[in-house]
Amino acid sequence: MALVDQYGRPLKTADLTRELAAPTLAGIRTIWDRSVASGLTPVRLANLLRNAATGDHDDFLTLAEEIEERDLHYASELSKRKLAVSRLPITVESASDDARDKKLADEIRSLVRKSGFRLLLKDLLDGLGKGFSVVEIMWDRGGKNWQPREYRWRDPYFFQFDQVTRSEIRLRDEADSFNGLPLAPYKFIRHVPKIKSGIPIRGGIARLGAWAYMCKGYTIKDWMSFAEVFGMPLRLGKYGPGASDDDIAILKRAVANLGSDAAAVFPESMLIELVEAGGKAGSAEFFERLAQYLDDQVSKAILGQTASSSGNPGKLGNEELQAEVRDDIRDDDAEQLAETINRDLVKPFIDLNFGAPDNYPRLVIVQPDNEDVKALVDALDKLVPLGLKVEQSVVRDKLGLPDPDPKADPNDLLSPPTSMPAAEIMPGNNRQALNREANPDPDTAELISDKLANDAREAEDRWINQVRTLLEQSASLEDFRDRLLDLYDDLDPAELGEMLARAMTLADLAGRREVVSGS
Repeated sequence: MALVDQYGRPLKTADLTRELAAPTLAGIRTIWDRSVASGLTPVRLANLLRNAATGDHDDFLTLAEEIEERDLHYASELSKRKLAVSRLPITVESASDDARDKKLADEIRSLVRKSGFRLLLKDLLDGLGKGFSVVEIMWDRGGKNWQPREYRWRDPYFFQFDQVTRSEIRLRDEADSFNGLPLAPYKFIRHVPKIKSGIPIRGGIARLGAWAYMCKGYTIKDWMSFAEVFGMPLRLGKYGPGASDDDIAILKRAVANLGSDAAAVFPESMLIELVEAGGKAGSAEFFERLAQYLDDQVSKAILGQTASSSGNPGKLGNEELQAEVRDDIRDDDAEQLAETINRDLVKPFIDLNFGAPDNYPRLVIVQPDNEDVKALVDALDKLVPLGLKVEQSVVRDKLGLPDPDPKADPNDLLSPPTSMPAAEIMPGNNRQALNREANPDPDTAELISDKLANDAREAEDRWINQVRTLLEQSASLEDFRDRLLDLYDDLDPAELGEMLARAMTLADLAGRREVVSGS
């Protein structure tokens, strides 16, 4: 059966090795862009965000890129959120302990260990700010299997959304400049972070950060103007009523020179005063507080808290609570990223090389909790001896341990100890002997009872089958009860009686032997 993508479109293997979303020097996918952030006004920003929501998102993507380049605080906080996910441990869970499922999981583990995979995660996390991110897989069939040779991040300008739902990512192309082209199956990894419900372009963090960026731009501009006027002392030159024009000209030059090199020469009879603007200190603090407030709002939007950025854990509560809030955001980002990888990389890789299985291995990106690991080990230590059945692959995946290599030397593998455990310290003289028999022979009574159970199984099965047939033929539970009482007289106990007689005889002979042998 031919492979198809999630939309039912057949796979064309020839497209897997082609570069489908390459940039062009001119045309729709050109790398040339323009600036939007310069001279940003409330009216212009409102129009920009409105246009993005209706399908024209070029200016919004440009602004999102420029904010990350120009706003130091926004760039720092967004980088924290990306790195919090991209550096998490990666594990691969096998679908089961079946040999085929374990082999598929090992193949994905090998894929994850190859160079470029961590960079892939960072490129996909670019969607946190812009609302979506697309990476093109450059497949290679040089060996026996299909392998990703390279993961190429593609500029979001190269893509658009469908006109109906505004949720399906499509490739911009001259072949259909209005609707765009559907993305080729198994060729692209599309990450759309679900930060809020709605169409993807309205879910990017840059949409929130844009307003703070614009307001802080006005704040910094006014702050610089204030510093230019009041940040330096006023240079006031005074001359007497008898000063000539030449004297006044000398004084003006002296005052002007104090503005650049703070050095001037003038007659002793002239006076220059430097008037400090100390009364304006409160106004300067106003600009600083406003800029800090806007930075705090950006931190809340990106990290969910302000403690890690401002160094003041009292801003939104205690430090432990704020760490939990950030952990929640990190874990949610990691879970969504793992779902993207499983859908657009793990599944295509397995399908291309091994066919579509019933169950796929699952990639997990999560920060293991030391307490959870300890609790898991303690629970297994207590429950497994009681009969709990747990697949080894599940436990290894929970602990982040790989499956043992089938070709590994058995001496190199850790295994349960085969020697007798150390004697348990008992109170008083109740300690067990160290030279006790490690594996004593089974008791004679146990052997006889086991044999009797095996011999009687056929007779018991015939009885049970009679009861089962009676139950199937009964019209109700009351009818079954009445017929069951009648069946009791028809059950033949002769065969079981003979087995019990043989068992009693065998037990008698075994007892005589033990008396003779003295054992």
